[in-house]
Amino acid sequence: MKKKKESTYLINYLEKYSKFFEVSIAFLLLVVITIKLADIFFVLIDVNIVIMKMEFEAVLTLVFNLVIGIEFTKMLIKHTPETVLDVLLFVIARHMVVLGDSNYNILLGVVAISGIFATKKYLVDAKKYRDDELVLEEASDNYPVD
Repeated sequence: MKKKKESTYLINYLEKYSKFFEVSIAFLLLVVITIKLADIFFVLIDVNIVIMKMEFEAVLTLVFNLVIGIEFTKMLIKHTPETVLDVLLFVIARHMVVLGDSNYNILLGVVAISGIFATKKYLVDAKKYRDDELVLEEASDNYPVD
């Protein structure tokens, strides 16, 4: 019994830690966007000041790789269909944004992302709803209402 309690504690700790990383990466991405906006402003007023030399596409590549790594870690921790679909979603989005080869590939990416959202809504969420409904039915069978 103690081993299960320790593993649950560890899983909760890892989930909180991964959430912290997600928020940190989002914050850093907002900082990078702000810096790049300042760079654009300096270019528009014709001043030769460059605050950040790294290209924005390279930053997006790094951010997507980190986010995919975090989502993959969550998938290893939780083993649920939602986490697998989240990993697939980020991998396809990364491919669309970073590589963006042709219009055909972008269209395929949009169709794939639409399929993932449809799967999450109609298959994964529907299963949760059915499971919740079964739990409610079982509870009402055990405790009849007057």
